Amino acid sequence: MSYIEFEWRGQKLHIDKMLAEALMSLIWNIKHDWDFVVIISGNRMVRVGKSVLGLTVSAFLAYMLEKRGLNKNAFGLDHVIFDHGKLLDIARTKPPYSVFQYDEAREGLVAAKAMTEMQNNMLDFFNECGQLNHIFVLVLPDFFVLREEMAVGRSEFLINVFRKSHVINHDMMGDGVKHPVVSFDRGFFKFYNREAKNLMFDIFRTTRMKSYNKIKPTFPQGQFTDQYPLPKEEYSKLKLEALKRFDERKEEKEKAKKEVGIKPMYKKWQEQRDNGIKAYVEKFGVQETAKVFGMSGCAITNIKNGIIT
Repeated sequence: MSYIEFEWRGQKLHIDKMLAEALMSLIWNIKHDWDFVVIISGNRMVRVGKSVLGLTVSAFLAYMLEKRGLNKNAFGLDHVIFDHGKLLDIARTKPPYSVFQYDEAREGLVAAKAMTEMQNNMLDFFNECGQLNHIFVLVLPDFFVLREEMAVGRSEFLINVFRKSHVINHDMMGDGVKHPVVSFDRGFFKFYNREAKNLMFDIFRTTRMKSYNKIKPTFPQGQFTDQYPLPKEEYSKLKLEALKRFDERKEEKEKAKKEVGIKPMYKKWQEQRDNGIKAYVEKFGVQETAKVFGMSGCAITNIKNGIIT
């Protein structure tokens, strides 16, 4: 594999040569009043290294924007967003030709809902603020969760990150006997230009088959290294804090949902109880009813008179 070395914020970084050249095309055109969306997917998996590649892509775009005299501070830690609700608010405050990485760190139905909201907001943003000429790098597990407007109309190309595996023989039990085990390797991607990714999405739309192998990549599979253009500790902390906020919000929503569900049931039970007590009072009086129901005479009187207790 052929790499390009570039220096950004005092670090010497490396990026696949053919990927770098595709990104250069964005930088060449963006000054002519364009904005761009780059999608990085994880082959329908998590933990394959898509965020790491996303940081390298974002850093290289920022490096090229500075080289072309368009923006000296196009990308930084405050440009990495995990909460779609903040993504566009932050984008509106930054100067033209900035780079933003939206990293969908959540999984499952919550992530799907967030992705839908993010896309709606981004499409509105492009209609209102496209003249800011930003570049958005969207990092998500699966390309096929996107709406057609984003997957086809708005995104420029797709980078699908995947893992490889190979079998090795290793003494796993420490008894001198080697066993075959499957070893997983990160650091691989396939690149699809606009035409290729659009055709891939059209096949999915008509067949409902989520496959990254139906279309040939635009160029041979590439590789990337485990490098962090931004401080790894600060980036990891930012990600963990975002996940913690998501969990807290989820708990609050579930609690509120349960409370809403309980109230109608409780109200119905209370009405049935009060009707029974009123009928008992009419037949046996307040004091006898209080003894039977284990309540004070005052409480029984309030129920009899329709006062909530």
